[in-house]
Amino acid sequence: MQNPRKDPSPAPRLPGSPVLSGEWTAPCTGACVVLYLHSPREKHWGILLQLDGAGIWLRGIELDSFDAWAREQASPEVGHMGLSTFFVPHIRVEKVVLDERVGPVPSMAERFETITGRPLAAFLKEEAAKG
Repeated sequence: MQNPRKDPSPAPRLPGSPVLSGEWTAPCTGACVVLYLHSPREKHWGILLQLDGAGIWLRGIELDSFDAWAREQASPEVGHMGLSTFFVPHIRVEKVVLDERVGPVPSMAERFETITGRPLAAFLKEEAAKG
C-alpha cells in the first residue's frame, strides 16, 4: 500500500544518493535521519549509510551535541567535533525517523543551515571530498 503523502522538500542526501521523487518513501541510503536507541537510551542524528538485516550504519552525531557541532562548523576556526561512522544492531533500535520539517518545526538540516549559513548538502559534499 502506497502512502499518498507528498513531500515537497525531501531530506538532504549525500551526493550521488537517490532523491525522493515527490512520493513518500521510507528512509533509504543517504537520507538524514534521527535514530532512537535503547539500552542505553540514546538519540543520534546522521546520514543513513546502510540498513540491512543486521542493523544500521549511520554517519552522525549524538542529537544533544548537534547544535554545538553546527556552531563549530560555522566558526572560521577548525572545530574539534565531527561526525562518526558507527553501526547499531537492530536489537537496540527503537525507531528511525526521517529528518524533515514538521509544521513550523525545522528539520535538523534546516537548523544546520540557519546556524552555519550554508546548506547541509554542500557541507556533506565538502566533507566527502576531504576523505
